[in-house]
Amino acid sequence: MTTYYARAALAKASVRRLAAGEPSRRAVRTAAAIAGVVWTVVMLLRLLLGGVVGMGDNGDADRLLCVFGVVSNHPWDAAPSAYVYPTWVPHTWYGETCGAVGSGEPYYSSQQLVLGLAKALTPVLGLPGALDLRAVGLLLASAFGVIIALLVVLLPGPVWLRLVATAGFGMVVCDAAFADFFISPFSEPAGLVSLLLLCPSLLLLWRRPTSSLGGIALTTVAVLFAMTSKPQLISLLPVTMLALLWRPSVQQKGKNPANSGDGRQQRFTRWLALRWPALIACVLLCGVGAAFAASQPKRLNELVWYDAVFKEMLPHSLDPVGDLRALGADPRLISAMNTNMIDENSAATTPYWDDYKRNVTPAKIVLHSLENPSRVVAMGARGVQGMTRLNLEYLGSYPAGSGHAPYAKEHRIAVVSEIFDSFNVMPALIPLLWLVTLALGAVLASRTWARNSARAVGRMTVCLVLALVLQFWTVVLTEGASELHKHMIFVDFLTALCMPLAALCLCLLFRREYAAIPEQTQREYAASPEQARTEYAATGEQARGL
Repeated sequence: MTTYYARAALAKASVRRLAAGEPSRRAVRTAAAIAGVVWTVVMLLRLLLGGVVGMGDNGDADRLLCVFGVVSNHPWDAAPSAYVYPTWVPHTWYGETCGAVGSGEPYYSSQQLVLGLAKALTPVLGLPGALDLRAVGLLLASAFGVIIALLVVLLPGPVWLRLVATAGFGMVVCDAAFADFFISPFSEPAGLVSLLLLCPSLLLLWRRPTSSLGGIALTTVAVLFAMTSKPQLISLLPVTMLALLWRPSVQQKGKNPANSGDGRQQRFTRWLALRWPALIACVLLCGVGAAFAASQPKRLNELVWYDAVFKEMLPHSLDPVGDLRALGADPRLISAMNTNMIDENSAATTPYWDDYKRNVTPAKIVLHSLENPSRVVAMGARGVQGMTRLNLEYLGSYPAGSGHAPYAKEHRIAVVSEIFDSFNVMPALIPLLWLVTLALGAVLASRTWARNSARAVGRMTVCLVLALVLQFWTVVLTEGASELHKHMIFVDFLTALCMPLAALCLCLLFRREYAAIPEQTQREYAASPEQARTEYAATGEQARGL
């Protein structure tokens, strides 16, 4: 009897969704395929039509690409940051010349997987050199189109709502602030694509009452690719663990632990048993994150934490000498304030440097920064102010010989950039956007009347806002004032995604037809199995007719 009324309830709900405008699977898949192709073409056109655009090199490219035995073909007397040089030619690197600048330690990034594919694809496409960054752009544009198609499939609502929502995502990715990275010698593109992939991954994770195994796998892949693209994205780990463990991963059998007389230990054991696939994924992510952090060149870590003290903490401190004493450093190092580690007058050139390295640790720097609330507020304010300028003006967008001036920036699609420029008048609008988006996502996620697919959007929104806040403070407390605009790129990207996400959450909250099957209807079917059989047959015919 249970099967009859359950099927009748599902069939009746299916008819109601169709009558309310819920699209058929065929319509969704067709729309997804079209949207994926269209946005892939849009990305390729905005990158290549009328001449290639991308991003110049600030000096970090060699450590990423030297393992492929290539070097940029820019003239030796030209500044590689002024123009884009997409062609890389064969070159033999020796010893410490390949790797982190100053030490030759190997540099790892998941972006190297993309670069390896692009190197194999370069001769197939007939592009010059051993590796052409335009092949990288093609691969990333294709991945972008696939992710857009996944979003169309996994988002709730009618086709028009899915297409409008994914158009918002598409406009963000195609903006000049982010798309230029697709043809660049940096590791940021892997992080940007991974963060975008995290959106459909989380939707797939929560489409059902229990976390799907496919969603766990896809979320794990997306976060692994993101974390191993740039060390700063290891900050995704806490939010990812929250997402994976939010819902049970397997169907509960037997009595409900909430209503049982089991002790605390038994309830916790059952809680773990219901989430064992997600727990395995969490252990894998923690292990890979720890291994990747340990594999980072020590030289680069020294540069980061040097800047955190001498370019961020001391110049903005009311008592910089006191800060040095609190850190256990020699106060005479105050003469190195506002220097880089590679400068001639840096602290590393003084006789006090060995004591500094022995006494001053990253943990001590972070804890000392957090001890003073006014310092934390000031750091946050500088970080938000830095987010209002998306474009990296010190890196050109056009190739040499294109007729554009050195360091000229392209604005083929710059809607998001214009919006962020307007935030410069009132930077407080940025954290306000975070709060509004977080609130809308939390409200949608908590609505028990909403379907799983709609509540999944709310949960995804909450997780992305939490992730961007963690990433924001990771950057502020480490890189600080050193290349703040470039290091904030992932925070900028997630903040830009808040705009279409907030609009989507608001729309779903007002569209009550996307509610779950009412409990009263289920009780009616349970009370009358004969009626359930009759309605199941009738609604089944109606569904097939629609």
